[in-house]
Amino acid sequence: MIDFVFTMLLFAYGLALLLAILIPLWNRFFVVAFVMAIASTASAAVSDAVVLVDDCSGVCVDPTGLVLTAKHCDHPPVVVVRFKDRTVSARRVYVCPETEGPVVFDCDGDGFPFARLAEIVPPNGEKVWSAGYPDLAGRRELRWASGPMLGGSNFRYQGGAFRGNVVGFSTGPGWSGGPLFNQHGEVCGLLDSSDCQTSVFITYAATREAYVACRHRPATKPTLYVFGSVHCGPCLKFKQHYAEQKKLQQRLDSRFTVVFVDIDVHTGTADQFGIKEVPAFVVPGEPTITGYTEPDVLLGKLGVAEQEPEPPAIVDAPPKPPVVTPPPVIAEPAAEPTAPVTVTVEKPPVAPPTTPAVEKPDRSVADRLDRLSGLVQTGVSIATWLGVGGMTGGAGGLVLGGLALWRTLRRRRIAASARDSPAAMTASPTPKPPFVTVESPPPPQAIVTETRFAPYERDTFAEAFAWAEAELVRKYPGSVSTLEAMKGLINQFLSAKGVKPKS
Repeated sequence: MIDFVFTMLLFAYGLALLLAILIPLWNRFFVVAFVMAIASTASAAVSDAVVLVDDCSGVCVDPTGLVLTAKHCDHPPVVVVRFKDRTVSARRVYVCPETEGPVVFDCDGDGFPFARLAEIVPPNGEKVWSAGYPDLAGRRELRWASGPMLGGSNFRYQGGAFRGNVVGFSTGPGWSGGPLFNQHGEVCGLLDSSDCQTSVFITYAATREAYVACRHRPATKPTLYVFGSVHCGPCLKFKQHYAEQKKLQQRLDSRFTVVFVDIDVHTGTADQFGIKEVPAFVVPGEPTITGYTEPDVLLGKLGVAEQEPEPPAIVDAPPKPPVVTPPPVIAEPAAEPTAPVTVTVEKPPVAPPTTPAVEKPDRSVADRLDRLSGLVQTGVSIATWLGVGGMTGGAGGLVLGGLALWRTLRRRRIAASARDSPAAMTASPTPKPPFVTVESPPPPQAIVTETRFAPYERDTFAEAFAWAEAELVRKYPGSVSTLEAMKGLINQFLSAKGVKPKS
């Protein structure tokens, strides 16, 4: 019995010892496996964010499809971006103003794998990673490289300068534009160039600035890709209409982001969309429209035809006032018929219109006053004449009588001339001009003969004519007879005008 108990104690002790050894090992294995699973998932997400942008590499930093790459790759406005699981088209939305820096493309679609941008720059000596699609003998495969951060410096490129970070590993052709990752898998740079031992990456600051500039852009509109060629007549016709007709341009720009693609230059983009005929109008996710005739036809196919104006709102009319019906009129009984009475309406005589006469002043009172004053003055003159004649014995009376008679006659002449006679009022103040007819021609006018003095211009012309005549005779001796004939005609004309020609 004691042996059995002792055996069971030894077995329990051995089991406990075994469990004490196996449990830590199991926990460590489980934790490592869990961490490796998480790391592999994060690494896969970061790897899926690395893309191929035409012939260079890039990285997607936003689920909406913002892809960063390097400026020196010289990408066209529209590129083809190849993710791990799909290939999409993208249009350029940002270009760094410096000689080298980030370029941002916006992919058509949504829900893309992406890698976040770092918040701080990795310190010198910290291990960093990079991924890209180098050209491996015609094959493009994802490759990784890692090394320490060595520091930043200024680099010259194409006559300008840019800021870059140097790392301690090399890359290969086709890796340009590939991302630089820190230990947390966050983007902190883009590949610019490489040599045998080191590589230069565009700085974190420039990368962050490009992302911020595009992240806060307004809501994106669908992209309308217009595929054409310089050798296509309808393509050139559409470009001309788009540039000149503001109505067409405004309606397209309000609905789409219009991007022109030359198939002779960007053959890869045309192949990616399957373009076989131009002009072609492509909106991702919509059927392709080929051919172009008139703006209204294209707008109708794109679904942006002009909307008919809405009819004005119907406003209720105010209630009509109630109709007031007058009470019925009771007709009086008609009187008994009597003999018809003939009524004659006399029309008033129509007097001819008369023009208002000019009111003339009444001169009867004035004439009476003149006569009365004349009698009074005559009586005073006679009394004065009689008094002076009695005093002077007759001689003074005769003199005064003569003066009075002269004054009376003179006053009557002045009064007669002051009155306006009817003939004087009706007569015209200025006599009418006489009528000129064939029987009564106007008197002859004075004729002034022409002055015989020749002006300065005529003398100058005479000198010029004489010089030209001498030169013509010297160069062409056979023209003498022609000149003599011309001079004779000129003299004949001057004689007819009464001008004596100079000898």
